[in-house]
Amino acid sequence: MRGTMKRLLTILLLSTGVFFSTSAQTPTPLLERTVAISFDNEKTRDALKRIADAAGFSFSYNASLLDEERKITATFRNASVRQILDHIFEGAIEYKERPRHIILVKSKPASKKKDEKTVKGYVIDESTGKGLANITIYDPIKLTSSLTNEYGYFELKVDKSISAVKLANPQYRDTTISLPRNGRLLNVHLNFDKEKFRTRADTIRQQIKRFWKTRILYPKNPNLFNVDDTLYREFQFSFVPFVGTNHQLSGNVINDFSFNLIGGYSLGVREMELGGVFNIQRGDASNVQVAGAFNVVGGKFFGGQVAGLFNTNYDTTYGVQVAGLANLNWQSASFTSIAGVLNLTRQRAEGVHISGVGNITMGEAQGVHVGGVFNLATEAAGPVQFAGVMNYAGGASRGSQAAGVLNIAARNHRGSQVAGVLNFTGKELTGSQVGLINFAKRVNGSQLGLVNITDSARGVPVGLLSIVLQGYHKIEVSADEIFYTNLSVRTGVRKFYNILTVGAKPDTFEKDITYWTFGYGFGTARKLSNHIFLNLDLTANQIMSERRPEHLNMLNKLYVGVDFQTTKNFSIAIGATLNGYLTKNIISDNQSLFSEYMPGLLSEHTFDDANLKTWIGGKIGLRFL
Repeated sequence: MRGTMKRLLTILLLSTGVFFSTSAQTPTPLLERTVAISFDNEKTRDALKRIADAAGFSFSYNASLLDEERKITATFRNASVRQILDHIFEGAIEYKERPRHIILVKSKPASKKKDEKTVKGYVIDESTGKGLANITIYDPIKLTSSLTNEYGYFELKVDKSISAVKLANPQYRDTTISLPRNGRLLNVHLNFDKEKFRTRADTIRQQIKRFWKTRILYPKNPNLFNVDDTLYREFQFSFVPFVGTNHQLSGNVINDFSFNLIGGYSLGVREMELGGVFNIQRGDASNVQVAGAFNVVGGKFFGGQVAGLFNTNYDTTYGVQVAGLANLNWQSASFTSIAGVLNLTRQRAEGVHISGVGNITMGEAQGVHVGGVFNLATEAAGPVQFAGVMNYAGGASRGSQAAGVLNIAARNHRGSQVAGVLNFTGKELTGSQVGLINFAKRVNGSQLGLVNITDSARGVPVGLLSIVLQGYHKIEVSADEIFYTNLSVRTGVRKFYNILTVGAKPDTFEKDITYWTFGYGFGTARKLSNHIFLNLDLTANQIMSERRPEHLNMLNKLYVGVDFQTTKNFSIAIGATLNGYLTKNIISDNQSLFSEYMPGLLSEHTFDDANLKTWIGGKIGLRFL
């Protein structure tokens, strides 16, 4: 049993090896087998027998078809069977190849009704004598074309009126050949062109670097690489690429008008192109392009593009783009782009760009950019950017940035920034910022927000808290007629600063009621001389006590005083205050607050549920920084 299994396994392995070895080898077609043979006044019958023996097959023909007694004298060195037969029969016989034999039949006379003929032949390398594959043979008038097979053989149907066709390949010189009148097999020899090969090779390498271009703009059609000619037609109709009136050369043709049932492919279009699903251009396109799904242009586009899904242009776009999904421009885009989701421009965007989600420019963006979510430009941007969430400019920006959440200008910004949360300018802001938080390294204008932060400002930041690193900073220890221990911080610029303050009555710390206060205010400091400044402050302070922390109990002050700058980081402040003490009527016992000093009241007024007392007071303090 074990021996039987071993023999079966051996037979299986041998059978598998034979299968793969035979399937890996593709037998040479009978007509392409090459032989070296000479005939010296031999009969046709004998010559055919020798050819068949040398090439390993047999001939099948009707004896009445041939003159078997006709004498042949010829010498062939590594010629294909097809070439030898063409020499012997001079085009009067046709050959039909079968697995092990070749059938010879009489050539059919060309019908007068037919308006075409078939050109056959070989394209051979002049230096090596070998057949050349993937050489394009084409008729530049009717745009029919053919490619040589691996043996250099080709067949091409052309109009009877055609007297010449062209041959093209990136490595060889373009050649025009005249067609024989007798239908004989052509043997065309081409010379290798080093300069042309080098130039085309460089171009191909550049194209390969761009994945989408090599896959979409240059599909697997050797004619696109072989043929340098630019061909022109007034009209193209295609079902799908390369199936239409321009045949396999459609990628080398510039059309005035192109109508594509499903999709079209061409070198360019000059007037109008309509595609049921898509349109693809290797080069430039202009005026009108409409597609159910997408338009692709490998060069410049001038005019209007409309696509159900997307428009993508490799070079500059001038005009209007409308797409249900996206507009993608790999160089520059000018004028108007409207997309349901995204507008993407790789270099420079000008004009109006509107999208449901975002506009992205990997370079400079000019004009109006409206994004449902964001606008992003890696370099300069302006003059207007509107977005539901965010605007970003990686370089200098100008004009207006308005966003629901965030505006970012990584460098200078000239104009306005308005955001629901944050405005950010990496360098100098010349203009204004309005938002919850505003940041700019230098401000030459204004900031209006809850928090403003900057390194230096030549304008006025206005907010609940403004931090100017090279601006106005003062820490003050002061005393007034009621609270003789106070600490406050002033921050901003001299024209407008914020005041954060706390105070206390230390003598009440050990009593039943302890008084302390916290408050906020703003003010301005006007320069009177090199060392004297006039302060005008307005503050509001909530007075707190252990028993009544929840009620209105506010001491408001309007302060007018002078600041004597004795040294760079030290000054003495003194001035008068107009005080307004506003309390709930429920707070009737204030005697402990005024236990040490009861100011002379200017007025006292009682409202429905509040009481207001006013008096003149004073303050003296020491300021640092």
